[in-house]
Amino acid sequence: MAIIYCGTKGLLQKVPANKVNNFESEYLFFMRENHKDILANLRQGKLIDSDLETMKSVALDLASKYAK
Repeated sequence: MAIIYCGTKGLLQKVPANKVNNFESEYLFFMRENHKDILANLRQGKLIDSDLETMKSVALDLASKYAK
């Protein structure tokens, strides 16, 4: 679900299509290691604005690594 959020919010625009799987693996690993609470909130449908901002920030930081 976290990666779907990234895709639907346009956060993967700088990630080349052939690198999306790599991005997904890194993003989910980072979120699991550093933001388990956010992923739990997402599973329970209880996200708050700060959760969404964190997810966005992490995705954009990581996506910049893949920029062409």
